[in-house]
Amino acid sequence: MSLPEERSIERLVSLGTVVVDAVMFVAALPERGGDVFASRSALEVGGGFTAMAAARRGGLRTVHAGTTGTGPFGDLARAALTGAGIETALPPLTDVDTGLCLVLVEPSGERTFVTMPGAEGLLEPGSLGRVAVRPTDAVLLSGYGLAHPVTRLAILAALAGLPEQTTLVVDPGPLGHELAPGDLGALFARADWWTCNAREATLLTGVADAGMAAVALTEHLAAAEAVMEALAGSPVRPPAHAVVRVGAEGCIVAVAGRPPFRVSAVPAAVASTSGAGDAHTGALIAALAAGRSVIPALRLANSAAVAFLHSRRPGWGN
Repeated sequence: MSLPEERSIERLVSLGTVVVDAVMFVAALPERGGDVFASRSALEVGGGFTAMAAARRGGLRTVHAGTTGTGPFGDLARAALTGAGIETALPPLTDVDTGLCLVLVEPSGERTFVTMPGAEGLLEPGSLGRVAVRPTDAVLLSGYGLAHPVTRLAILAALAGLPEQTTLVVDPGPLGHELAPGDLGALFARADWWTCNAREATLLTGVADAGMAAVALTEHLAAAEAVMEALAGSPVRPPAHAVVRVGAEGCIVAVAGRPPFRVSAVPAAVASTSGAGDAHTGALIAALAAGRSVIPALRLANSAAVAFLHSRRPGWGN
């Protein structure tokens, strides 16, 4: 598998939502109406920031084309973006703060989220006119953005106006299967890369096996692409890749007409898997931009995800 030469990437433009994560490590989730003590905690910038930071660490110029707010969480988000060398395209909104996500992490590393949306959900369609997307850009789009009524309109407008040669990377996120069928169809029709974890792949396809779910995703991508080609009267883009992350086992990549291929990761024990998928995606885009072919790029992404998790552990929390 290889990325077609005409799909060069010189910059990442992220439409992902940036939030502040309040991470708490718990022995188990509380029962309804109950309470638990956390053993450790941390307040950190997450969401789309993690993917952008990973891409920037990989040497790729990166632009945040989303919104931040005014307040302590917005200040924290912008400081993190600046510290990571990520450019910001839009000024902060003045009447709302950046959103907060409560992340409950169990001993297995599994995490459960409760999110209070903020400025990241209020991206107006007209705001993206300040961001000139180029054919040599990769655009990263998260399903989280489409879950917000206002930001959804901005993302769909941007999606419709992407240059033909722009590489679109879609991460549907935990809520991807709840998106409107029309929105999902638009994503499948335009995506060049579809990347998600095994749970998300199963919810999107109804297929429990991760490898077969990856194949099912390529079928969705190919079917949507076929409709676009019929309307255009000619092939529009090369076949899209589907990447399904399978935790410590690495990831599975598939493309229409070929069997899925598992890319192994180095085994590692981690306290939490939070952010690993975003780090994987950002590192993958940077590796592709650097000219790596698909399998070496995914190996690098696997390693980057593990390195990200280990880099966070020493400074985390109380």
